[in-house]
Amino acid sequence: MTESVSLSPEGDERTRASRERRVGESANTFRFWALVFWAVGIQTHELASTAAFALLVVSFFPTLAVKLQDGKLEAELKPWRPILAFIAWSLLAPTIAGQYPDWTGFARTMDWASIPLIAAAASTLTPRRWAILTVVAVGTLGLSSLVAGLQHFGIWPPLSAFDGLDWLRIPFARVYEQIGDSGRFMGGGLLFHRLKFGHVSGLIIVGAVVASKHLTGAARAAVIALGTFGFIAVWVFPYARAGAVSMTIAVGLTVALVSASPARALAVSAGLGLVGVIAVLSIAPLRARFASALTDQGSGQRTQHMAAGVEAVRQHPFVGIGPGQFRPSKFSDPNMAEHVKDNPGKAHNQYLSMATEIGIPGALGFISLLIWLALSARGRPYGAMTQGSIAFFALLSLAHDPLFQAPVSMAMMLAIGLGLGGEPVSPSPRGGEGRGEGKPTP
Repeated sequence: MTESVSLSPEGDERTRASRERRVGESANTFRFWALVFWAVGIQTHELASTAAFALLVVSFFPTLAVKLQDGKLEAELKPWRPILAFIAWSLLAPTIAGQYPDWTGFARTMDWASIPLIAAAASTLTPRRWAILTVVAVGTLGLSSLVAGLQHFGIWPPLSAFDGLDWLRIPFARVYEQIGDSGRFMGGGLLFHRLKFGHVSGLIIVGAVVASKHLTGAARAAVIALGTFGFIAVWVFPYARAGAVSMTIAVGLTVALVSASPARALAVSAGLGLVGVIAVLSIAPLRARFASALTDQGSGQRTQHMAAGVEAVRQHPFVGIGPGQFRPSKFSDPNMAEHVKDNPGKAHNQYLSMATEIGIPGALGFISLLIWLALSARGRPYGAMTQGSIAFFALLSLAHDPLFQAPVSMAMMLAIGLGLGGEPVSPSPRGGEGRGEGKPTP
């Protein structure tokens, strides 16, 4: 006679724990590859990074029901209340006032919801996976920089070679914009867009400075070499003036944050600045382009963009006109240039653009959110990535609308989220590093 065997409560618990551990390990692997795909996508095609965002969201579904059942979800969301509040204001306040966001504005706003997910995924990365993610991201930067160089010098197939590929929605024609009579062109890298290439690459380089601190041997040497190549490429190939300057300042700040030697950090920062100075002084068309930035014509009638933004804020100061709804043509005057009227929606200043779409309170909340994110990154293993990226973004936003371009927006979220992964560390009483206590962990 066979006697039935029933598992003890302890056995049931062990089985359940083992199953949850296997599911957790599989989810962590899935999230890791989603981050890798994201890092490549922001440098190639926005559909790839959007797909990576979707994959990352899906990877959290298996644990969502369990956390809801256990009552843990609210506790995990609590540290992220500033982001949730910003998203809620941006979408609800204008909508309640009858100013509805369009799809692009909705998607751009929801990008901010990816930061907690990226931070959670980054918290589970092993050193080996961090190394793979870094090498893939910077390797893609190197390839994109090489492509930008070929485009810049005209060593590139004719535009007709891309006939029939309109369905990819890649702006192939953008890399055939000639720079005066120099015989050179504005390189756009794998994104085929000079500003997207310059701005996304700047964020990748900031991240490479931080990540290289945690690498050794050939991987570290490769990341430093490719990051340096990318830095020079941003200065020389796309003629992205504000992007190059913002990148140089942000990278210098990031070097200071991760360096144990202030003197070495100062020397590296000075060297980076010298690269920019040499590029501007030695390349006549680039020098002329920087000089033209001081004129309204050379800046693309930026004053007209900003005047339209100011008028939009004057008319809708509290809740704005809704995310994605700002168009200079809606607030034009008789003297506005046609190309400004045709602009799909930016004031050439991210802070002003925020105020036009979500009101002055929303813009102030946006600035406060950036400060909070930078402060939250203090003491984290890769926290300088968040802080350096926000510095780059804050500077660039004075002359551009980085969030207007999907790859730049998603690159920004990736950099911020990666830097917020992991527990903070704080100096121990004996001067070493210990686990931080009393600090909110997103």
